[in-house]
Amino acid sequence: MADSPRFDLELPGCTPEPLMAYLKALGILRLVSEQKDPDARGWWKNDVFWLRSEVLFGDTETDDAKRDALVKFFLEEYKPTPIAVPWSGGDFFAVDWQATPTEFKKTPTSSKAIEAILATQSDRFEPYRRGLRACKGALDKCAIDTKEKMGKQKWAFIRELRSCCDEPRLIEWIDAAAVGTVEKFAALVGSGGGSDGNTHFSDNFMQNLWDVLPDFDAQRDTRVSRDDTACRAGLRTSLLRELTTFRIEKRTSSLFDSGAVGGPNATQGMERESLSNPWDVILALEGTISFAGAATKRLGVNADEGAFPFQVSASVTLEDGLADKERAGTEVWLPHWTRPARSDEVLALLREGRAHCGPRPARTGVDIARAIASLGVDRGIGAFSRYAILKGRVGGENYNTAVSLGRFHVAERAGVDLLREVDPWLDRFRRAAGDKNAPPRFGSALRRIDSAIFDFCKYGGAAFFQTIIVALGAAERELANAERFREAKGLRPLAGLSRAWIETADDGSCEYKIALTLAGVRPEPDRPREQPKIGPLRANLEPVDWQKRCRAWAEKDRSVVWNAAALAANLANVLQRRMMDGARAGCERLPLASRHAAPLDAIAAFLAGDLDDQRIEELIWGLMLIDTRRRHPSRAGMNRIRDRQRADPNPLPREYALLKLLFLPRPLVPERSGESLKWRLAQFRPDPANPQRKRLESGLVIRPEPRILPLLRAGRVGEACRIAAQRLRVSGLAPMPGPLPTGVMRDDNWSEGAMDSRRAQRLAAALLIPVSSKSVNCLVDLVCRGESAAAEALALAAEGKTE
Repeated sequence: MADSPRFDLELPGCTPEPLMAYLKALGILRLVSEQKDPDARGWWKNDVFWLRSEVLFGDTETDDAKRDALVKFFLEEYKPTPIAVPWSGGDFFAVDWQATPTEFKKTPTSSKAIEAILATQSDRFEPYRRGLRACKGALDKCAIDTKEKMGKQKWAFIRELRSCCDEPRLIEWIDAAAVGTVEKFAALVGSGGGSDGNTHFSDNFMQNLWDVLPDFDAQRDTRVSRDDTACRAGLRTSLLRELTTFRIEKRTSSLFDSGAVGGPNATQGMERESLSNPWDVILALEGTISFAGAATKRLGVNADEGAFPFQVSASVTLEDGLADKERAGTEVWLPHWTRPARSDEVLALLREGRAHCGPRPARTGVDIARAIASLGVDRGIGAFSRYAILKGRVGGENYNTAVSLGRFHVAERAGVDLLREVDPWLDRFRRAAGDKNAPPRFGSALRRIDSAIFDFCKYGGAAFFQTIIVALGAAERELANAERFREAKGLRPLAGLSRAWIETADDGSCEYKIALTLAGVRPEPDRPREQPKIGPLRANLEPVDWQKRCRAWAEKDRSVVWNAAALAANLANVLQRRMMDGARAGCERLPLASRHAAPLDAIAAFLAGDLDDQRIEELIWGLMLIDTRRRHPSRAGMNRIRDRQRADPNPLPREYALLKLLFLPRPLVPERSGESLKWRLAQFRPDPANPQRKRLESGLVIRPEPRILPLLRAGRVGEACRIAAQRLRVSGLAPMPGPLPTGVMRDDNWSEGAMDSRRAQRLAAALLIPVSSKSVNCLVDLVCRGESAAAEALALAAEGKTE
């Protein structure tokens, strides 16, 4: 292979865009391999197709000579594929099957184009003539002689034609256009399986062949004589992108090249006729033969379903510019392979077209993206060009257009397999949102989910995966506020996502840390194996049956307090509601525990208003869908996310440090060396008759003060702090400032600082955010006095001398 570059030729006319240029590359490789050199190879390099052939280029030394050899092959040796569409239109019903050579004053169309093919004498058109006669035989066998009869028996005719046809190349075309067993046409060749609106691809193909090949010279009137030099230049333009003016007016490129269709604003003037290079159309249609359809049985369903290679339902995302109504369109994903491959290898890849999204074949563009990200497509493909086949973009509602949706590079994305967990719920939501009577906000929510999944598969990373969680949370929020819709569609809450989602979405931001901590708030049972008495934080956001692990909707519940207010106000509402529900249910511990803890620097940033509140709220709605008790099967050993607080946290308001000590879900047991509360507690012997001593043995239990939250929400922070200081002193701590020499407490000093109502609201909200035991130690350091004063307070508390 050291000498292989001598046989390589770059084809600048074959590029990934537009669709026509890509299809030309497939057509060239297939035709050269089938008709000249079975060992020819092709590949993509720097967005240009390359061709390698020892037979075709073996006797040449220069690139010019290799180009001339390829041009000569197509002009003199190329045998066209018998592309015919007898099931569409009435062309075949007016054909004179005994046609003799005649002269045409203009390019023949419709039945006359078929007669022109039948009248040829050259060997290169023998397969075409056999294919046309096979169509005639199938028409006679099915007794179809009018367009109306064809309309009633179309699929029966297609099945009959394929079964009785003795021309294999016509069978290849039929397979690329239709799957007769399931009565489905390929979108790549128009909505009619070789026709699009009033455009018949077979008629177009025949006209272009008649215009450029010398085999029809005997049929030309002097007024339409073929200019061999111009035809050769047009072929060189199609293959090599050499400049030429060879174009034919009013000859459409159909859906393959919307820029050549013409119409309004197609040029510098108001309107322009369609212009087309015949060789572009010929080679592009030859390229479509590479995409042969198949009947595949999916997911054990009894009925077969037509599948065309890398052709799926369109996915409407935020970046592709598609409208919601264009979900009915089709996406075509065209692979770019970088290793020289033979035609049979490429055809095997294309005709298999296997892309799996988890255990099932891909059905949408987003599924294809997921398959690529999980290496569900792994055949040495470096990238895909993504196209949408849509109606109404050019030419009217009956015509399709190929719209480029960009490039998608193949790369494995860690975490994409987690999306399988939401597939059952997402499939139901997709069907419900796609209903024509569904409120538009659900279609928008679905588009946001698809966009997030697509972007993560394309770019990867925690930030993009986090966007998926946010989009799912937004959809859940819409359902929570649409009781009638969710009941009519049978939509349940999304719940039970595994803990692996947490690690995959962790971008290290303070917003994520706070949202994760809040989303995991749930009560701890008072005793081992005892069921919680109130629900998790999710029950305060939406009406879910928390006793069924949030997998069902509940009747209207007073626990739901979340509304359209600002984040701080909603968090304060939730805190007050949980305190009330905990007291009503007789919870011994405050229902504010979480499996995760927010670091103090994140809380300081929240209190200062430096964080994105909207992002925190969106993340809470998404992260609450995760069940932290459930582990992903493939990540059973995943470590629990730890508190990532820095050793030197940002300064916190002392008001927060003081108040937070009254809103702890567990007894206070600091673990500081030298001034350990455990050491202090050891100074007191257990006394079963003294309940206070029992409490001190397991740590300080600080009862909350019901008056604090209303005071904070009213902006009376100083008064709330004064009450909190008294409560801490009663509980056994020694809050600062200390007493005067006269013994009078200076708790009123807390009231000297000023705080506006907005900051007071954020302070109340921050009390809901759980912190770690190490963070509690820091808070004690900020507001409590040293060992001697604390020991004195503890002694008083242990002896029952304080209330």
